[in-house]
Amino acid sequence: MSKFCPSCGEQLADNAKFCKNCGMNLETQQQTQQTTGTQQTMPPYEVQKVEEDHKIAIIIGYVFAILIPIIGVFIGVYLVTRKDSEKASLHGKIIIALSAVIWFISFKLMGY
Repeated sequence: MSKFCPSCGEQLADNAKFCKNCGMNLETQQQTQQTTGTQQTMPPYEVQKVEEDHKIAIIIGYVFAILIPIIGVFIGVYLVTRKDSEKASLHGKIIIALSAVIWFISFKLMGY
């Protein structure tokens, strides 16, 4: 017989002590139910969306945009396509523009 987490509804093993999804302590919940004799209703578990950081990719993107612009363009495209972070998308656009400018300047300095 399977049991379910009273907080998030995740299906659990019969001998589970904690919910593998939300981390709720199931032993405390069972003790509370035994003490009061009733099943407590938990408020709905809300998952807050956390924006991905992408700090390392942003830093590497700026470094490569200056040193090796073609790699900076690839990293910029990677950051622009991140749907989970507006900040990463903005920095990706800046990195692509910076790479293009550095690339243009380097070709002008070489005489092309």
